[in-house]
Formats: sequence, structure tokens, C-alpha cells
Amino acid sequence: MINFIFEVLDNLLVLLPWSMRKRDRRREWTGTVESKKTWTLSKHAYLVIFRTDDGKMKRVRMDRKEDFDIYEEGRRYAKKAGQVLPDTKPTA
Repeated sequence: MINFIFEVLDNLLVLLPWSMRKRDRRREWTGTVESKKTWTLSKHAYLVIFRTDDGKMKRVRMDRKEDFDIYEEGRRYAKKAGQVLPDTKPTA
């Protein structure tokens, strides 16, 4: 019985990040880039942290350095519903 519970919990933990990314894809927001970080031991090695207009922080993880280099600290960007990453052109 314990093994069954652990198996179910393991399956839920695998699906949780996938469902969170899908939910975030549906949302729209605009925000300013606060910081950019890189990790070498992560699947998504590049991280851009945004501060949205309503004061929340959004962490956007990226696989490619080309995407990471597009975003500049202190600039505002808008993410539209259905997109994974915010627009590459800064907003006014």
C-alpha cells in the first residue's frame, strides 16, 4: 500500500511542472526585467526575473542563450496569452 502511495505521488510530481507551464502560457502580463541569472547544471540554464505591473515576480526559464540575450535589465516587456516567452521588443 505504501509503495502505491509513493508511486501516485511520484506521478503527480512529474506532471506538476508541465501543468504549471501550460497555465502560465494562458496568462498575459507586462513587467520589467529585474535580473538575469545563468546555471550550468540545470536543464533550463538561463533565468530572467520580471517584476510585473501588479508587483508579482515572474521567473522565465530558457534553454537557449540567444533568447536570454534578447532581454535587457531595466526594460519593460509584454507577454501575450498563448506565448511561452514575452515579446522580444520592449514596450513603452
